[in-house]
Amino acid sequence: MFMDVSGIPRYQAPNPYNYNEDQLADKALALAKMKIIYPTVDSYYAEMVYDMCVNTKKEELDEIKKRVETNPFKYNYANLQAELDKVKENWGKQEDTSLNTPLSEVTPIFKKVLEVVENE
Repeated sequence: MFMDVSGIPRYQAPNPYNYNEDQLADKALALAKMKIIYPTVDSYYAEMVYDMCVNTKKEELDEIKKRVETNPFKYNYANLQAELDKVKENWGKQEDTSLNTPLSEVTPIFKKVLEVVENE
């Protein structure tokens, strides 16, 4: 139910790419299909990808695809799962050695403080 308030315009969704009504309908249809194919992708990212694909030249898109195929990530995540499994396996097994640090490893200033305290 909508209330008509004269003099106050209704909300207009932002349209930074100046799509006409047909293009907006095509976008809505494409986003609905993308939501079925990729249900876990947030609609913000789906819209961003749609807008990029529609408003970018084919040559630029091909260059981006080629760059992603050759160097997909900034960091190498090939052994990430193995590292996570190690952390999970060792979780809780490691002792807190911060209180067991030998005096020889403590900084010289702290050694002096300990000597003064021990001699009092």
